[in-house]
Amino acid sequence: MLKKYLFIMLFVALAVSFLGCCSQGNNEPPKKGSIQPSVDKNEVSQEPGDNSPYKDLELRLGRIPYTNSSQMVLQHEAFLKYLAKKIGVKSVRLQTAPDYSSILKKLVAGDIDIAWMASLSAVEARNNPEVELLCKPVRYGTTSYRGIVLTRQDSGIRTLKDLKNKKFAWVDKESASAYLFPKAMMLDANIDPDKDFAEVDTLGKHDAVVYSVLLGKYDAGACYDDARNTLRDKSKKDELIILATTQDISNEPIVCRKSLAPELRERIKSALLELNNKTPEGREILKNLADVQGFVKVDSRDYDSIEKVLKALENHNSKN
Repeated sequence: MLKKYLFIMLFVALAVSFLGCCSQGNNEPPKKGSIQPSVDKNEVSQEPGDNSPYKDLELRLGRIPYTNSSQMVLQHEAFLKYLAKKIGVKSVRLQTAPDYSSILKKLVAGDIDIAWMASLSAVEARNNPEVELLCKPVRYGTTSYRGIVLTRQDSGIRTLKDLKNKKFAWVDKESASAYLFPKAMMLDANIDPDKDFAEVDTLGKHDAVVYSVLLGKYDAGACYDDARNTLRDKSKKDELIILATTQDISNEPIVCRKSLAPELRERIKSALLELNNKTPEGREILKNLADVQGFVKVDSRDYDSIEKVLKALENHNSKN
């Protein structure tokens, strides 16, 4: 009986020992050369940029200032923070330049990485092999805009031909909608703005043209469609009429330098294309960016009409 009891106890002890060895086997340190997932009980979810290969990189976005420097920085703050987080870089900083030619030179030289161009400068940008077009903004639900020529209802002017010997106001000779396209349109109507006006001035701002025509300082003027909405008294809009409207002008492109890594260029493009005003977050980011509602893909052919107008004006100027 005693032997039987001792045999049973020995069997139980061996069984317990065997099970203990099996359990310890699951906690063995990994063999040399094996790959094991790291486990951190304190692990938290990370932001997209935390594991990015570009997390220590600072990108620079070039723009022409349309207000004072402090306002420019403030208005772009949310947008730049969004880009940095979405692209996975340390930061995106705003850098201004006096004109688009300078912006393009800085881009090619590597002094900036991304540039927000103008519609006119898009032609030069698309023809530069060192530059890649990324996207273009959407405003008022469209990716293009137009220029108009307007006058007062009581001016007696009803066609472009009636502008001969009249006082005319432009915005700026670098403006597509308020100079180049309307001028080309007038030349097609056999009106030469360089010779046929009694008086010509450039006023610098679209709303200045609208108010000056409304007040009778000029017989007519060119501006974007529809700068009449800048009038504080909306009833005054009915005192002005549109003589002519230009063809559609593609919105300006955002570009980057091709010397950036292909993956980084793709990250920048994706970040821009994913941003729109369809979400509360998107609306908050875009609210200070001059009516921008989002971004869409851009094609270099979008700027064919601009190049055509530029060449037509160059031909006209060479003959005069």
